[in-house]
Amino acid sequence: MTEILYTIVNINARALRDVILTGGKKMNKSVKKLAFSGMFAAFIFVLTMFIKFPVASGYVHFGDALLYIASLILGPWGILAGAIGEGLADIAGSYVIYAPATVIIKAAVAVPFILAERKNEKKNIKRLLTPLTASMTAVSGVITVAGYFFADLIIDKSYAIVDIPGNVIQAVGSAVIFCIIAAAFDKADIKNRISIRS
Repeated sequence: MTEILYTIVNINARALRDVILTGGKKMNKSVKKLAFSGMFAAFIFVLTMFIKFPVASGYVHFGDALLYIASLILGPWGILAGAIGEGLADIAGSYVIYAPATVIIKAAVAVPFILAERKNEKKNIKRLLTPLTASMTAVSGVITVAGYFFADLIIDKSYAIVDIPGNVIQAVGSAVIFCIIAAAFDKADIKNRISIRS
């Protein structure tokens, strides 16, 4: 699993160096999005895999917070970053049976943030943390809880109800972490510095 993560980061190393040194002005837009998707996938993997707390049938993590950020910065490419990062974390963490469900659920979790960002763009709002994006954490939290409830019904019915509190804790924790990271990124003007969507 470490090799896969290394490959994702290594493939994008030159592209990321160009983005850092030149602000990405010379880089093809698709290459830039792919490079940042790989970077976010790696960060999401690390946040999911290594900062986690065990619950009934799995673990609570805060990788979703970075998935929210990735979706706001990368748009639909955030789906790719989240699905890869969190799917690989399930595989590496011996929860292989949940990996397909995680990929689907995390793709769905990204959608409210992508839609919120499109609305913010129309209003020329350049921040990650807005009342709209903060409220999307609740929508994505519901998607997470419902998604894993239905996944548990398919995988092992005995965990369907038992996992709900852990998934709620994950959703709330991810919302709080998202607000903290987004506020810090806004203060550092990260979204405008990266300028992926322009």
